[in-house]
Amino acid sequence: MAEPRKLSALRRRSLLRRAFVLNADNIGGRVISGAGFQFLGIGLRTLVTIGSTAILARLLTPADFGYVAMATVVTELAALFSNFGLTNLLIQRRIVTRLQLDTVFWASLGLGGVLALVVFVASFFAGWVFSDQSIGPLLRVLCMTFLFGGLTAVPWVVLARLMRFRTEFLMQITTVVGRTLVAIALAYAGWGVWSLVVAAVVGAVMQAALGFLAVPYWPRLRFHLSYLASTWRTSGSYFAGGLLYYANMNIDLMLIGRHLGAAPLGHYQTARSLTDEIRARIAIPLQHVLFPALSAAQTDLQRLQNMVVRSGRVMAAVVIPIGVGVSATAPELVPVLYGSKWLEMIPVMSMFGLSAALKAATAVAGPLFNACDRVALALKYNIIGSALMAVAVFIALPHGLNVVAAAIVLVTLYSVLTFRVALGLIGLGGAAVWEILGPPAIASALMWAAVAALRPASAGVFAAPAALLLCHAAIAGLVYVAALHLLSRQYLRDFMQLADQLLKRR
Repeated sequence: MAEPRKLSALRRRSLLRRAFVLNADNIGGRVISGAGFQFLGIGLRTLVTIGSTAILARLLTPADFGYVAMATVVTELAALFSNFGLTNLLIQRRIVTRLQLDTVFWASLGLGGVLALVVFVASFFAGWVFSDQSIGPLLRVLCMTFLFGGLTAVPWVVLARLMRFRTEFLMQITTVVGRTLVAIALAYAGWGVWSLVVAAVVGAVMQAALGFLAVPYWPRLRFHLSYLASTWRTSGSYFAGGLLYYANMNIDLMLIGRHLGAAPLGHYQTARSLTDEIRARIAIPLQHVLFPALSAAQTDLQRLQNMVVRSGRVMAAVVIPIGVGVSATAPELVPVLYGSKWLEMIPVMSMFGLSAALKAATAVAGPLFNACDRVALALKYNIIGSALMAVAVFIALPHGLNVVAAAIVLVTLYSVLTFRVALGLIGLGGAAVWEILGPPAIASALMWAAVAALRPASAGVFAAPAALLLCHAAIAGLVYVAALHLLSRQYLRDFMQLADQLLKRR
């Protein structure tokens, strides 16, 4: 018995040591494998999210979701102070040491404890900010997520550097399912908004526990202050970028929550959350696959260019029609998924679908800036984007939720410029932007127009919203696939090649 245990311990220690040096061998195959697990995870998490949303929207009220959105404004403000890019720096470096891993672990854990205390103190003032005293108690529980979040830094870095996406997939699915079951059970039991809060804490605990089960890492009692000091410039850029991201994601929530109240904010945030799933479930996971891959391939320009264009085409061909499809089918999607008490959300969701499509399609810009170590340049463009967002929200707010959503769609067009700048870092120009985004955007626009034109006729045939939604989804899918194939056959070749590589790796 002792010998097998010793061999198992040696294998686990070897796993950690292999993460010290980035390995570029068979990187294309590993990216394909990672993308396969990411897409599988996307599908499963999307099914869980849609199913749980349909259930929770009927068990809870728009105000419940609005209160959580208000609390999230505070927790995300605290969370951005943990975004000093320490984990990204460890992923981007070709070689890291065990001492650096230990340093990042203790720094992340200490920062998590400080942030938990900050959120706890802030909970006593949140009621004044939002003119609603219901927020404080929620924050005093949610602050615990920072304590557990600080434990996940090193396991996440090790898995990313080793590109062990299968392990990450299993961890994420387990966490999502566990958190969702807790939320539904508590909502059914009548816990109201607390069902969402407790589920968030349970998810953080599960994520931390699974990380240490997957990675053979136990922190040593040592700390390398000079390492942190040497990274302050890049870390500061990551922090500033996080601050701007926070402003982009929360300034509208703060203003709507304070001036319009919890119920309108619940409609607004729920519409935005569903459309943000396009980026969160597809674009961000693929970013996670691409960042270590692009970092490992950064010395081979031609290889890097091919990887970016190909992955960009695949991402755009998937996310643009999904976002535009949500926009086109919003009149049917909202009553089917949420019920009749959410109908005010239809125009907001329709506009957010367009915004999500564009943001997700250009998301590869983030890994490019990071992999090329141009975080400061990304920060400059993000400052402009944040300023545009703030101005648009301030101008649109007096005119209501629909106008705010429309203003956000217009500001999202700025992401195309940032995308162009990121491609320029590796020698790609405007032609590459069109090659990646053009055909899917045109095909999706034709799809949207077809659904809108056929709605009067199809509504006369299908009385039930669910049947009408399935009809419009089928029409949208057929029109999009046909139009994209007519515009460019390269996308079909991309997917056939991707499928072939995935099957070969089985």
